Amino acid sequence: MAGEEVDLIQREVLDKHAKNFPPAYLDVVGHCDPSTLTCAPLLLRYPWEILFGNVSKGTITVAGDAMHPMTPDLGQGGCSALEDAVALGRNIGESCIRNGKFVPEDANKAIDGYVKERRWRAAELITASYLSGWVLQQYGSGWWMQFIRDMIHYRFLSKKIKDVIRYDCGTLPKPSSCSTESEITNHTNA
Repeated sequence: MAGEEVDLIQREVLDKHAKNFPPAYLDVVGHCDPSTLTCAPLLLRYPWEILFGNVSKGTITVAGDAMHPMTPDLGQGGCSALEDAVALGRNIGESCIRNGKFVPEDANKAIDGYVKERRWRAAELITASYLSGWVLQQYGSGWWMQFIRDMIHYRFLSKKIKDVIRYDCGTLPKPSSCSTESEITNHTNA
């Protein structure tokens, strides 16, 4: 970033966006090294890219924001990444349960199970987050937008979105049903 641009961003944060923040925060922003400031756009992956696209190949897959980047309007980015970890761990753990130990040949099957389990959930989160942000950012955009926001979003969609947020991703397999950690480590290092 150019020096003038960095100064402008820094001044805008201090004067507009954080003017009511605690003094310690303002001090940090005011004394930050301008060369460390970066600007990155929020990204959106279209839900149909998750539903019908490739998000894995063999034993490689994407998870977290790489699988489902979304707008921050639901505050579910970190939660969905943790859901991914549980789903992936559960699918890998099934190999341990079936075989009494981790079998590398089951990795493809575990990844496929994870992708199958997470596709619809990720598409649902992306869609709900985008729609919530879009509708709520249209304040004052005319009577038809107010109608959509007040009569459709608040009366119908917001109830569905609450269901999206209150999601239980299940549990992981019990560690006692799998080989010890040292056996797994030794097997994967062989």
